[in-house]
Amino acid sequence: MMFTLRLTQEVDSQSDSYSVKVALERSSKIQECISHFVFQVKEQEQENIRWYLEDFLKYPQEPAPKIAAKIEQRMAEIGIELFEKVFDANSDTRLLWKEVRDRLNETRIEIITGVREATAIPWELMCNPETNMSLALAAKAFVRKPDREVPESQIPKPSKNNIRILLVICRPGGESDVAFRSVATKLIKGLTQSGREIFQLDVLRPPNYEQLKSVLQQAKKEGQPYDIVHFDGHGEYGAFTSSKIRGHLIFENPNSQDKGEPIPGKILGKLLKKTGVSLLLLNACRSAYAEVPTEPGKTLVDQKAQAYETLAQEVMNAGVAGVIAMRYNLYVVTAAQFVTDLYAALAKGQTLGEAVTQGRQQLHAKQMREIKITSEAQELEDWTVPIVYEVAPIAPFRKFSEVDKQPFDLGQNNAVPTQVKLDPDLPKNPEAGFFGRDETLLALDRAFDTKKIVLLHSYAGNGKTSVAAEFGRWYGQTGGVTGLILFTSFEWYMPLARLIDKIGQIFRHFLEAKGINWLALSDEERRNKAVEVLRENSVLWIWDNVEPVAGFPAGTKSAWSETEQQKLVKFLEDVTTETETKFLLTSRRNEQRWLGDIPHRITMPAMLIPERVQLARALAEQQGYQLGTVTEWLPLLQFSMGNPLTIRVLVGQALLYGLRSKEQIEDFVVKLRLGEGVIDDEREGRSSSLGASLSYGFEQAFTEQERQQLALLHLFQGFADVRALCLMGNVDKDWCVPSVRGLTRESGVSLFNRAAEIGLLIGVVRYYYIIHPALPWYFKKLFEQYYLPQTKNNPELAAYAFVKVKGSFGVYCAQEYENGNRDIILELIGEEANLLSAMKLAQINRWWTEVINTMQGLTALYNDMGRRRERIQLVNNILPDLVEPDTNRPRPGCEEQWSFITQERVKIAMEELKWTEAERLQRGRVDLNRQRAASAIAIEPQFLDRVQRHAIRSLGISLLQLGIILMEQGKSDCVVAYKETLSLYQHINDLSAEAVLAFNMGRAYADIPNIRNLEKAEHWYKRSLELCEKHDPLGSSKCLGQLGSVAYERFKEAQKIGEAEEKLTHYLGEAAKFCNRQIKLLSPNAPDTLAVPHDLLGLIYSHTTERILALSHFRKSISYYEASGNLYGAAQTRVHVAAQLAGDGYFDDALLYAQEALENYQIYGDSAVADIEKTVNLIQLIQQNIQNQGD
Repeated sequence: MMFTLRLTQEVDSQSDSYSVKVALERSSKIQECISHFVFQVKEQEQENIRWYLEDFLKYPQEPAPKIAAKIEQRMAEIGIELFEKVFDANSDTRLLWKEVRDRLNETRIEIITGVREATAIPWELMCNPETNMSLALAAKAFVRKPDREVPESQIPKPSKNNIRILLVICRPGGESDVAFRSVATKLIKGLTQSGREIFQLDVLRPPNYEQLKSVLQQAKKEGQPYDIVHFDGHGEYGAFTSSKIRGHLIFENPNSQDKGEPIPGKILGKLLKKTGVSLLLLNACRSAYAEVPTEPGKTLVDQKAQAYETLAQEVMNAGVAGVIAMRYNLYVVTAAQFVTDLYAALAKGQTLGEAVTQGRQQLHAKQMREIKITSEAQELEDWTVPIVYEVAPIAPFRKFSEVDKQPFDLGQNNAVPTQVKLDPDLPKNPEAGFFGRDETLLALDRAFDTKKIVLLHSYAGNGKTSVAAEFGRWYGQTGGVTGLILFTSFEWYMPLARLIDKIGQIFRHFLEAKGINWLALSDEERRNKAVEVLRENSVLWIWDNVEPVAGFPAGTKSAWSETEQQKLVKFLEDVTTETETKFLLTSRRNEQRWLGDIPHRITMPAMLIPERVQLARALAEQQGYQLGTVTEWLPLLQFSMGNPLTIRVLVGQALLYGLRSKEQIEDFVVKLRLGEGVIDDEREGRSSSLGASLSYGFEQAFTEQERQQLALLHLFQGFADVRALCLMGNVDKDWCVPSVRGLTRESGVSLFNRAAEIGLLIGVVRYYYIIHPALPWYFKKLFEQYYLPQTKNNPELAAYAFVKVKGSFGVYCAQEYENGNRDIILELIGEEANLLSAMKLAQINRWWTEVINTMQGLTALYNDMGRRRERIQLVNNILPDLVEPDTNRPRPGCEEQWSFITQERVKIAMEELKWTEAERLQRGRVDLNRQRAASAIAIEPQFLDRVQRHAIRSLGISLLQLGIILMEQGKSDCVVAYKETLSLYQHINDLSAEAVLAFNMGRAYADIPNIRNLEKAEHWYKRSLELCEKHDPLGSSKCLGQLGSVAYERFKEAQKIGEAEEKLTHYLGEAAKFCNRQIKLLSPNAPDTLAVPHDLLGLIYSHTTERILALSHFRKSISYYEASGNLYGAAQTRVHVAAQLAGDGYFDDALLYAQEALENYQIYGDSAVADIEKTVNLIQLIQQNIQNQGD
């Protein structure tokens, strides 16, 4: 016997005061009572819950996990409080609960509220304190219901047919949006054989509202209306009237500015009702392009929830039987699991409410969520997110006998099943499975909305054939075509006459039914019949590897004559003009010379890091090994450059060698970069062998001389610059490499372009080419063949030339960076792998000058991007080679290199707050540089040569660094060092260096107590900004940040003496303005520099009414500091958070932040004694307040 427990929520006249009518129905008996109570979930608590469900896993740095645990506890407390308010209100409610408590699994609970009151009480949290079980998990069904009578006509009869689902995948953000098939692919791939017999899943194409109307109306007209519309996309909420907000779903509209079109629930509901749709499922997964709040903050969570409630209830009011909505953004992994469990339950004949309960129970049972590949999976109580609205307890679908066999299995990564006929020649899914490539599949899917011929091109081993086959299966399963998926490879000679024989084979029965004997037809008659057949059937035809048609590589004689090539082109044009057939072509190149502007072209990018991780895990599982912590494998996956064939070969090889630790993997990558023969690649076929894939077309493409030149690519990593290869053949250098002697840039570009045609390189911008990750290994044998010891093409000479060229590049970039050219970082990013490789070669061969030259470029890059760990590793690796361990003096012959390495050691000591060591090392550098510059200083500026200027500048730099060390210790004599530095820079008219000096002079007057003068500090900061504003965005950003700091210090001084509110607001506004200007100039890849302005913005907002916004900035600052390894900075910000939370009365959270800050400070030992003491005092103060609260 089914029980129905109905809770009808009504708002009393007083705020937060409610009346709930409680009714228990069983058979014909109704038991009723009422409870009156006051209940409130504070705005901050609502925001905490939203932060926990949506954002916590994105920023899990301590003490976020502890705060998350507290929020979980608070959610449980709210649920228990709500239960007690309702069922322990009086003797009648207690008696009623006694009747139902032991039969919850037979009870349907209905929550009835008005739209405006729907979000006031989080009913899904309601929890029985005796069992500690939430009612939404324990009841047979827990649903929301409209607060009006439902006409009988709105209750659908169980469908006798299969379940028809129309999936609407809206991605207005394009490739920057949520992954295209984030949920859909898991649904479709998870379909078992019995599932395919139950569900028919079509995808709306194109996903705009007009097309939705057309498709739903046509289905209704044909007597086969869709049962479910499943919207996978985004929603938004906006003002409807002055007192009401309304939720919208965002359909795609390429003609609008933001590529989206908002449709309100009322309009959507009317359409669904009119076209016979029973259910609407809304799953909103996290937007990849939306900025994620880093701390519970002010997000109008009540309005957002109300907007979705409004949309769902408007759809219900229009006559739709049921709606499932997500009150918060679900992570993709959660959404996929919930939706498949939901559909499986519906296929068993369960009601919508019962199906949602089963989905919630599964989420509750499996709470581990892995959101970031570099973070461990964490538990998340997100089963509360799905909310179901149901007009009545109806099972919309008949019970399918096949459901005893699981309709979904998300543990499998099968090929996409399809309801259309597949060509037997269509390649099967890779053994380890197909992963990702959503941006390419989205581009293909959207392209075929308006185009009939699409060319997918990319370089060797990037998985073009697998993607094309996967797309064919996807397109067929989801209604893109309804007939056949054909597949033809052009790897072998295939003229048009033989190509269209495929039609005769595949459509044999179709032709025989029409009395047509295909074999009796002439070639021309077969062509015409093929067009007729394609006119009558819905087909996607994949033409794979078409590059040989026009000759591959370029210049190679094609097996196809010009006439045969044109016949293929004419066939493509005629078929797509006269039929609805679609063609997907793949090639290593864009085929412009052969196909012209006929196809729509899509360049396939590399696999994303998460996709590489998925593939690597699957490969490991094939060999019976669990990959475990993916951070250990990241160096190898990054080296692969997202090339799936490379990943398959290299991960398999690493597993075969038994490599497991991070050190072993890194050593493996080093060997790969050096081209050492560590790859066992003897498998046959281009689809499995890296060597075969790369060799395809190589011998025919190049002369003996050109192969000698390309063999030098063995030395390059990541990027190849034509200019670098030309410089290796510089006739004026004694290290000129004979094979490229006098090579011009034009000849080099032509050579590289032909290499790009066969997939070895990818042209990026002029002179720059991406290198296939396997090239160093592939060309190792070629290099060893052509570059032999004791010959003119000496391998050591070639290596030295490469190192010299890259070393010169490193010095040039470092100088440009010091002179304020921050754009040079883009070039350094591209050349990082080359610089590392050159540095390694130089170190092996003891070419110390070249070691330091390459290192200069790398340290400039790492400084700019806040990559402190890598910079320290560079120094530690080379230190024993250049410095005597006992004296810290240079080894013989390494004096010049010693100066640079000591400079880097000083920076490291400063970062670790080891001021005594930093000052000792730096004074040694000052003494050495003073000796070297003594004679140059006496010369008039106009008579100085380049070497003399360099000596003076080096002395200035070392004095400046000494001044900074003194300043950080609070010593005012830093100004003496700064003034001497200024005179040196002015002597050589070095304005860029003077800008840096002015900046630090400003810091001295702002930070040192006994000379503190904010006017002087502001003067020097503005002088620095004036000198670097036009050419140095990073320097400008730092000046802006310090000007913000000056404004903030003025606010504190004004506040202390009781200045007017208007003046205080002005100072805070100025400070915030400068900080925001600073952030706009900073690179998003420089966490250490981004941390500073966010910390200051946190301090600024902590003095305003937007104190929650302060927490958001503080949390970002902590995240950035930790990303760069600066735990001292993270500790400072955590103290700021603790102070604000304590000031707001959140002492428990404040204590967590203060304790975490103390742990950070203690890492620095004696260098942070004062900070440790202050933090201990703060902890004691907070603990005292907690104790006082308890008393």
